[in-house]
Amino acid sequence: MRKNFQEAIKSFEVGNYNEALRKFNEILKNNPYNKESHYYICSIYRQLKKWSKCKNYATSFLKKFGKDPKILEYLGEVYSFEGDYKKAIEMYKSALKLTSQPEDKNRLREKLEKTYALMQEKKSQLKLAVIVHQGGDTFTDDLVENLSKKIWVKKFVIPTSKITFLNALLKAKRKKLINDNLYKVILHFLGSKLRKIISWADVTWCEWADFLAVTGSYVKPKGKKLFVRLHRYEAFTDIPFMINWNNVDELVFVSQFMKDILEMRGLNLQKVSWRVIYNGIDLKRFQFIPRQKGYNIAWVAHIIPRKNLHVAFEIIKKLSEKDKRYRLHVAGSFDDPMYEIYLKHLAKSMKIKDNVIFHGWVDDINQWLEDKNYLLSTSIHESFGYNIVEAMARGIKPVIHDFYNAKELYDEEFLFSSVDEAVEKITEERYDSHHYREYIIKRGWTLEKQVKEFESLINELVSR
Repeated sequence: MRKNFQEAIKSFEVGNYNEALRKFNEILKNNPYNKESHYYICSIYRQLKKWSKCKNYATSFLKKFGKDPKILEYLGEVYSFEGDYKKAIEMYKSALKLTSQPEDKNRLREKLEKTYALMQEKKSQLKLAVIVHQGGDTFTDDLVENLSKKIWVKKFVIPTSKITFLNALLKAKRKKLINDNLYKVILHFLGSKLRKIISWADVTWCEWADFLAVTGSYVKPKGKKLFVRLHRYEAFTDIPFMINWNNVDELVFVSQFMKDILEMRGLNLQKVSWRVIYNGIDLKRFQFIPRQKGYNIAWVAHIIPRKNLHVAFEIIKKLSEKDKRYRLHVAGSFDDPMYEIYLKHLAKSMKIKDNVIFHGWVDDINQWLEDKNYLLSTSIHESFGYNIVEAMARGIKPVIHDFYNAKELYDEEFLFSSVDEAVEKITEERYDSHHYREYIIKRGWTLEKQVKEFESLINELVSR
């Protein structure tokens, strides 16, 4: 155990956070009360700006091991990021009381002073509330950080335990177990927390067109503005049909074809104000490295049937028959044990077990992509494909399954419709790292542009 811990520390110290996380988590599996592993995992997520994960581990640490000045300081940073400056100050004060080192005291006093000043400054700014369900904030944090430069942004992560009844209510309504009047009464009662949040803000952003958006659309007070951002999965559910669109001021899509899909499914959007704001990535976070043809193929996603990993198996099978050096590197976790058993059995029965490497969930995708030559996307549908764009930013060639309306996003040169086409794109001589990164910039898929478009939307809503 001690050897594993020392190896984890070494990985942490050289910045190999993926390996460090893997080793610290292995230690916690054997000993859930290993204090040092909890601390370092929390520290890594803070370093990676994975604020919700940092918060979860920090909160868990305090419950298991009691107050710790460094963990309290981390929580102060989390609350400051979330726009809850009172809680941030509370954490910094608690940390200061427990700190004995002069340099630590000085650092905490500086943070307190800055947070007090920031809280005063924010009182005169426009207020934006970002509402998101637990685990659903993957695409919000870069925007929250940058919008906070001009706006008081408060991020509200609603725990799963708090929305269980909302979800049950929607299911009852869909099955017609309750009438409309009773549904609205219960919705207003269960939505009291959301009503308070929306009342605080000038503009509220519901991330995902989900059960929180449904509730928000019914409890929004008069004079307040609300917009909903729809990504992908919601369009294939009944939830958008349950949102009170008369009480939503703007619907934001991440691609045009997601609107088309909603309308194909029968949702009338003629009276709904909407726009497309494409996703964007922070190019500064993804270091560009010129690359060339090679044998390391990245596949990044939650491992679920929609992502079509078995098609990637067919591709790596053909590639390995040409050259045994080809490797398919899979970054992602299994949601279904049965599917995991099936795919690992398939890799063995196809005789590609040595060519497929399962890395598990990867938190630092930038570092993981360091030695990859291709990004293979086999998904049957995407609304954008962050994994694709992040790889292109690093100069990696994308090879993308031609899903429905993929051509709105990606040129023909990147798309394949058959296994043979994918193999051809991987083995052909054409490879231009500069072109892949420039493609993102020309399409405007940068965080900078995305922030400007959200700022325009928010200012426009306030002036309506």
